[in-house]
Amino acid sequence: MNIYSIIKEIEAYAPRSFQEKWDNSGLQIALPDGQTECTGVLICLDVCEAVIDEAVRRGCNLVVSHHPLIFKGFKSLTGATRQERAAMKAIRSGVAVYSAHTSLDSTRGGVSYAMASLIGAEVTGVIEPLEGRRSVLTVYCPREAASDIRLVLLDGGAGVPPCAANATNCASARPVKDEASLVYAPCEIETLPLQTGVGTIDIRHEALCCVTAELPAAAVKSMMAAVSEVPAAKDKVSFRVEDAPASEAIGLGVTAVFPDGGISAEELVGRLRKSFSPGVIKVSATYSPDMKIRTIALCGGAGGEFIGAVQGCDAYVTGDVRYHDFFDAAENRCVVFDIGHFESEACAKSIFYRLITKKIPNFAVYYSETETNPVKYL
Repeated sequence: MNIYSIIKEIEAYAPRSFQEKWDNSGLQIALPDGQTECTGVLICLDVCEAVIDEAVRRGCNLVVSHHPLIFKGFKSLTGATRQERAAMKAIRSGVAVYSAHTSLDSTRGGVSYAMASLIGAEVTGVIEPLEGRRSVLTVYCPREAASDIRLVLLDGGAGVPPCAANATNCASARPVKDEASLVYAPCEIETLPLQTGVGTIDIRHEALCCVTAELPAAAVKSMMAAVSEVPAAKDKVSFRVEDAPASEAIGLGVTAVFPDGGISAEELVGRLRKSFSPGVIKVSATYSPDMKIRTIALCGGAGGEFIGAVQGCDAYVTGDVRYHDFFDAAENRCVVFDIGHFESEACAKSIFYRLITKKIPNFAVYYSETETNPVKYL
């Protein structure tokens, strides 16, 4: 299994096109072709020199992190900053680094979804839906070209959802159920009898596949051009473009409800302590242990900016809440629970682990034991 293939599995779940404009999710450090055989994966929240050393010690040549190692970009590599030192060590050690930041935050089943699941809440929507008009591009192609087309679309940052089996020139072909939710679904070849005046002729329909991708509308033309250059697909592909349905499941943060009428604020605190192990919980002054929490909003990381958007929720769980944000929350009658940045996003590591081990069983995947929370509580 090469590094490139593992990254493609991550991006099929958390497409780069889902990231915020200011973010830098994606491949941070690697050989240009990405085809190096992967010897193991080390999962962490933040990449530092100690994490790279641990990867080398464990025999891993791929580090998968939530926070990007390269965020604002380097103008030089002199080892002057911790990011530069970690990048230089990764390059010298032959360790690739991949980061899925807001792409993992925004995807369906991402960080905020995981937070809700940990405390027993059921997601009802997102706080900040993904911006920008999106399209669904369906590519009809020969079966032998489907895998290459999938990689072209993923390389362009598209999200590839499970697709419906269709075929443009074999209307009577029976779709094969895509049990494994692959990104393309083959259709069976079917022989059809054609009655003529001189007898019966059998016509064999070519087996087609469809690859369906959701991507920004502005990227459709460039993706169609890239797909058309796939050798096995030249002059053999056709396209369908549709507007993607507005999704209330993709975006930053989630809203959720507790079943059975809700829980007390005191019980919520207990669940937060058990699920996230925060060193301390900062809470709004309006907090009362016996108040009822039925609706709740959650956002991993620094989510103070969304306090105005969660009006109507009884509680909001996030990290890095500023002093004045607590005043705003009080006006909205929403109790804010600040459990810490690191603590709220630690579940990103378990998402990576489940994703990789499910797709690639019996592969060496480790949680980092050397990374630490940069914040201590006295």
